[in-house]
Amino acid sequence: MTTGAGEPVAAPRTAVRVSSRVLTVVLALALAGLLWALYMLTRPWQPPGAVKVETALLSLPHDPGQAPRRVALPHILDDEGPAWWDQARYRITWPTGLSYVVGDTPRLAMLMPRVGTRLRVLLNGQEIYQFGWDAAPEASVLGHAVPHLVALPAALLTAQPADNELVVEVQARVLERSGLWPIVLGPQAMLQERHQSLLMWQVTGSWVMAALALFIGALALLLWRALGERLFALMAVAALALGARTALVTAVEPPLPLDWLILLRWSAFGVYVGFFVLTIEELFGRRLAWVRQGAWATVALSPLWTAAALWLQSYDLIRVWAALMTVFAAVALLAAVVDQWRARALLQQHLLVALVALFTWLTALRDFAVIRLNLPGDGDLRWMTVGSLVLTLTLGWVLVERAAAWAQTVHRLNATLAQRIAQRERELNQAFAQLRAAERQRVIEEERRRLMRDMHDGLGSQLVQTLNLVRNPNAQLDRDALATMLRQALDELRLTLDSFEPMDGDLPAILGTLRRRLGPALESVGLELRWEVQDVPPLAMLDSRGVLHLFRCLQEIFANVVKHARARRITVSTWVREDHVILAIEDDGVGLPPAEQRPAEGRGLRNVLARAARLGAMVRFYDAHPGTGIEFAFPVGQGRPVSDSGWTR
Repeated sequence: MTTGAGEPVAAPRTAVRVSSRVLTVVLALALAGLLWALYMLTRPWQPPGAVKVETALLSLPHDPGQAPRRVALPHILDDEGPAWWDQARYRITWPTGLSYVVGDTPRLAMLMPRVGTRLRVLLNGQEIYQFGWDAAPEASVLGHAVPHLVALPAALLTAQPADNELVVEVQARVLERSGLWPIVLGPQAMLQERHQSLLMWQVTGSWVMAALALFIGALALLLWRALGERLFALMAVAALALGARTALVTAVEPPLPLDWLILLRWSAFGVYVGFFVLTIEELFGRRLAWVRQGAWATVALSPLWTAAALWLQSYDLIRVWAALMTVFAAVALLAAVVDQWRARALLQQHLLVALVALFTWLTALRDFAVIRLNLPGDGDLRWMTVGSLVLTLTLGWVLVERAAAWAQTVHRLNATLAQRIAQRERELNQAFAQLRAAERQRVIEEERRRLMRDMHDGLGSQLVQTLNLVRNPNAQLDRDALATMLRQALDELRLTLDSFEPMDGDLPAILGTLRRRLGPALESVGLELRWEVQDVPPLAMLDSRGVLHLFRCLQEIFANVVKHARARRITVSTWVREDHVILAIEDDGVGLPPAEQRPAEGRGLRNVLARAARLGAMVRFYDAHPGTGIEFAFPVGQGRPVSDSGWTR
């Protein structure tokens, strides 16, 4: 088995075993029996009471100077000179063995298995049947594609059988095997059964074979697109060409000019032969260069050779080309089998396909000899119909077997892949578990360091100042000042602990906690705290670290108001503006100095801006008239605006 790129797929390459040989022998015997059945079935047919006419008197209606002559049937007008390629008349001598009594109930009929291309039948000067005779000259009518059963009206028969004149006129078409084959005269009921058999064999069987070949070709194309194996593509082209060629041969009134019809028919046959050889060569996998070159030459030369035959009006060229393709197919098949046998790589599938191909080739050879070369035999029933049907079914079997092998390979690869994925998934889960444990440990360590840093900067600083005051022997201890310092240290500790409370980004709740802690201290220094906090959407950035950053920012702002603003009131408000949550702190103090008198940003202000930047909030300072306002804008959603650290008017 090979892939579309020609790479081998793992498959057993063992030689044919005993059981395979038994199956091969059984198939060979079955095909030989089928050949014998075809021979017995297609022996010359002449039932009791009917007479087969195998000679006729031939003349040219348009050339009275041409003397009539007796010809043997089948008679092919392509083998005569150009004068016979227009219209010919066959006069049938009434057979002496066929008698009748005028007025008898049994009706007589004439069966013409093959005649054409256009025809009409005259009985005693009266036209009793015609097929395409009156059609337009440019129309394509192929009367030889179907058998014809013509009833002989009793009213036109003479009292003496020998006095009857039966004439078949034919409009010939070169390269279409125009002419007349042996005819049978006898009771209509008896000939009716034969006519139905011929229709079933030649017409219905051919259309069934064409449909089956087209179906196999379409299926092979689908498998080729799904699996990418070149064998399916080659098989698809061969089957589609066979189906197209069979349809073109079987059609009675094709919608094409006859020259184009002949060109397409033989071109399709060349494609069928060439790609059939390529399919066999690909199936055997031997890569015989001369076989591939011959196959592609067959495909390329078929339309050129047919065009030359049309131009020269020579049916001998068609015969030669058909013989060359038949011989090439046989030699290529034999070479592939011998090459495989020498390499000890002849598998059961190779033998079975080779046997069926040989059977099909023999049926084609028989039809070529009987129909094309006029050798003895019954040309009414063609063996190629059965041979092509068996070959098409075999190609379908190869498709199914190859697809099943691919499916098994894919199933095995999927199972292996699933095992490897499961193993990798277990390894990844273990790695993720280790990473999660390490991440949890890292977060705990980071949170511990942050807590220690915040306690050192806030609570630690307060306690150190208080401790220095107590240790100073020269300092006069003020109990109220000492209590205030300890109270501030305690508030610092409480704020740090409050930041760890789960508040889910609820800004009003966070501000309420800060109010509870800092409100009494502000009121003790004479500052009124006005509360205008509204409900706002939760903010994802206000986790435990974000809450502490916000606490530190507001502590710094309140401390600056107490120290520098000389204010009596502080207003805290929140609202929503477009896609931002706004937090504003305003005082009614002295306000912002003029721009030219503003000092450089101090350490406290830098801390506010840095912490706000970590929160992803924008900061704006503005005149509150009177007093100063500071506005924090927190983005709602994924956006994190860049912090604005500039002073604004």
